[in-house]
Amino acid sequence: MQIVWLQSPQTKIYYNASTFRHLLDSLARPGKLNQLEYPEIPGGWLDEAPTHPTRENATLNPYALGAFLSLIDGEVSFAIASGGTWLQQESAAVRWLSLRSGASLKSPSAVAFAFFCEGRSGGLLKELSQGTLLEPESSATAFYCVEQLSDTPKTGRDWLELELSGPGILHSRRLYVAGMERSEIVAINASRGNYPLGIDLYLIDTLGQCVGLPRTTKILNR
Repeated sequence: MQIVWLQSPQTKIYYNASTFRHLLDSLARPGKLNQLEYPEIPGGWLDEAPTHPTRENATLNPYALGAFLSLIDGEVSFAIASGGTWLQQESAAVRWLSLRSGASLKSPSAVAFAFFCEGRSGGLLKELSQGTLLEPESSATAFYCVEQLSDTPKTGRDWLELELSGPGILHSRRLYVAGMERSEIVAINASRGNYPLGIDLYLIDTLGQCVGLPRTTKILNR
């Protein structure tokens, strides 16, 4: 897959604004599937997405990359992980993101945004900032690249059935996720044990479907 970024600032601004609205709506309505636009802007110059650090002949999820880039800039920092390891400055993915955003790579405990190339962090989620009691909003926001999301029942060992509840959800909502490990749900819940501290999450699949799971959302793994 390839990403095309336009030379015209107006069209790129439109893409960022549209994506930002979808991301906000995803957090306001946890579990709702929002369809992100593919970051392909007609009339632009072709810019290949970086290859997956641990998967041969595969690129990183372009929808997730586009959404991530719509939030980071020269005033924030980020971290990116794959296969349970934080990538270093010399990584192609880190260089790609830094060049296109101006954002800097920093220690995971100090970053505003984190990007997990798969549906698992390998225990790294706990290294991100959960905010403070005085400033809970200073916590990190994490993106997970998963295989597929659905709001209709799915069966099979590759699917997780999650029951969501909390602010923005009437009673409860079911979410089905492929490409995410059960142990990651345990890690996510553990990171929310000291509310209002916790990490806001986005799950984005290979079709561009996006789900927000703010730290106020309770997740029950069925």
